[in-house]
Parts: sequence; C-alpha cells; structure tokens
Amino acid sequence: MAFVHIKNLLHKVIGLHVDTVGESSVDRAISHRMHATTCGNASEYYKLVKKDKLELDELIEEIVVPETWFFRNITPFEMLRDNALKSHVNFEKSKKYNNQYPSPLRILSIPCSSGEEPYSIAMMLSEAGLKGDDFLIDAIDISKQALKKSQRAIYGKHSFREKGMDFQNKYFNPVKTGFQLVQNIRDCVSFQRGNIVTDSISPMDEYYDIIFCRNLLIYFDRETQQKVLNKLSTMLKCGGLLFVGHAESGQIDKDNFSKIRVAKAFSFRKKIARNFVKSSAQLSEHPVNKLKDIYDQLVEVTKKDIELSKKINDPKNRLMENYNNNETKNDNVFYKINSLIDGNNLVEASQLCKKSLKKQPENSEAYYYLGVISALHGNNDEAEELLRKAIYLSPGHHKALELSAVLAEKRGDNDSAKSLRRREQKARNRNS
Repeated sequence: MAFVHIKNLLHKVIGLHVDTVGESSVDRAISHRMHATTCGNASEYYKLVKKDKLELDELIEEIVVPETWFFRNITPFEMLRDNALKSHVNFEKSKKYNNQYPSPLRILSIPCSSGEEPYSIAMMLSEAGLKGDDFLIDAIDISKQALKKSQRAIYGKHSFREKGMDFQNKYFNPVKTGFQLVQNIRDCVSFQRGNIVTDSISPMDEYYDIIFCRNLLIYFDRETQQKVLNKLSTMLKCGGLLFVGHAESGQIDKDNFSKIRVAKAFSFRKKIARNFVKSSAQLSEHPVNKLKDIYDQLVEVTKKDIELSKKINDPKNRLMENYNNNETKNDNVFYKINSLIDGNNLVEASQLCKKSLKKQPENSEAYYYLGVISALHGNNDEAEELLRKAIYLSPGHHKALELSAVLAEKRGDNDSAKSLRRREQKARNRNS
C-alpha cells in the first residue's frame, strides 16, 4: 500500500501517470531510493519522502530519464527559423522607420532536459542571421542534474544523432570529456528549475511568442494534460506558436489552437481569444492584482518592524549604491521615489509606485523600484519577481538586470547571475 501512496505523491507533485513510464520502472526507482536511504520498508520510505523535499527530488531524478539530442526531429526548428525571420524583418523595419525597439522574440523550452533543445533553437536562430539581442530563450526543467549538464554545455556523441546537420564543428570545441558549446550560444539561453504542474513559470500572461513543450504531456493523465495545456495557453501570446511531440497532437484544444499544416512539425498557432476561460491552475494572477497583495504585505511589515531603519542601514543597503547615481531628474515621480527610498520612506515610495502603476500598468520603472523596496525589506523572492516584470517590459533595463544578478548571487545561483550580468553589460553598451 505504501508504494501506491508514493506513486500518488508523484502524481500530485509532478503529474506523473505511472502507466506512461511503466509500473515496474517506478517500483525499481522507489526500491533503489529505499536502499540508498537505508529505509527498512516502503512505509518508512513514504514517511521520509513525504516530509523531506530533498529526498523527493532524488526520487524524481531517479524516474525522470531524459532522452534528447540536438535538432531532434528537425522540422520544428526549421519552422521556427522561418517564423523568426519574418519577425526579425518587422523588427528591423520598426527600428528603421519608427525609431522604436520592440521586445525581442521570447521563446520557452519546457522541459529543456540537458539543454540540447534550447541550444538548438539558439543555433538555428543564429544561422538565420538573428543576433543575441533579437531573442530571449528561457529553458526550464524539473531535474537538477539535467540543468547542471545544460549549464556545463559539454556533450558526447549521442547528442549529435540528427543526420544531415553540419553544426558540430562550427559551434563546439573539443574538450577532454566531449564537445563544449561556444559561449555566445550559451549566453542566449537562461536556465531555471521549475515544475510546470505546480510552479509559476511566466512572469505574466501572454509572455512568450513561441513555446516548445515536446514529449511532456504523454507522461500525464488527461486531467493533468488539460491543466498544463491551460497554463501553456495562458503564457503564449495570441498568434504564438506551440510545438508538441508527435504523440501529443491529439490532446491540443482545437477551440484555442489551430493546427499548422506542415508535415512533422506538430505545431499549433494560438487563436485570438474570445471567451477563453482560464482554469484555477493558471500560472499567475494579473500582475497589478498580484502587486496589490504585495503592497498590503509591505505596509504590514513596515508597521510591525520598528527596526526598519536598522535594516536600511545594514549591508543590504549597498544594493542601492549603484542605482542612485544615474537616476534622471526628468521624471519627477521617479526622482521623488528615488529620494524617498534614500530617506528610508519606503511605504510612501511604494504608494507612489502603486499610483504610477494605476495610471500606467506597464511601467517598468515602477516595477523596478518595487523590486528595490522588496529587496531592502529582505523579501528577495518578491523582489526577483518584480524585477522580472520590469525586464519583461523593458529588456534593456540595466539597473533591473544588475539588481537581479545581485539577488541571484545571494541565493547561490551563480550561473543565472553571470547570464544576467552579461545581459546588463549588453544593455549598457547599447545605451552608451
């Protein structure tokens, strides 16, 4: 009976439908972890895995076996290239005739496994003539081990199985343990651990232009498939592209997606929404509504914390040092907000940000300053979420990128910090 409870836990946490990977495979994984943890029986192991998140992660690693390679089933990547080129032409026209810089193409690869898929996307777009500033790739997976391999970007011969592709010599350098991807392609991809079933993946609705979610839905039961598809639809812009695995095409909701008639692409375009109802499993609330809760929490924290000035004067206050020097005085509201933060008047500063967002819900500066305030309070998770929204609205917001890098370093994610600092430097170079 304990084995059943463990399988039910796996279904709840990662949506795993045991039959899709085989009952015996899951039983072997559980037995292996029981032996590794010296649990005497399944009941004892169930108690452990239920309360110990690290052990649950180890069990998931045992079950999730990635099977991927570069340019796996090439057609989706070719279709991606053709669509990206159209977007790029429009991007360049906009810059030339309107002196405007639209947001770069945003792409999600989930699950990204050990990195072959998102790196394939980056190589294909580079081959098409797009530069690193023209697109952003987020790559998400539940496996810590897979993400470590992704960030090392060293691959063996099994990752180069796709025939007819001449890319290994151009984009990889031989090393002792295989072939390492060149740095400029690695810089195009931002890796993050995430669980599509339970986590918030996108900073806001309709964030991505293109989503690759191939060979994931097949591991879920119908209810979980629908939950995940609703999430993907919520994240994808109207008119955006969704790529799935060949065995998953039949699960796509025809009311919200239209199939693209390209053989072996297994791609769908999101329709213009009429009355699409989001499920309770959607990834996030409207950003402004979510921020209201943050404001309320911030006020409560301030009321209760009579030692607030001590917090502001401790080493965390160094976060502000680089954000005050270049603040423009042309925008009186944000100059005032900046002054209020300098004077430790964080509540009034947050209220001004709130007023600004009511007038202009897509104001990146307001999100940035709210991120600074949250960081000064020590609410780093909130701060990172707010900063992600600032960067979404203004991809070249170098101050938000810099503070995000600082916070990533604080939680020990040095790879993300390095990626953010590279993006920050590119943004500063563009603005100089």
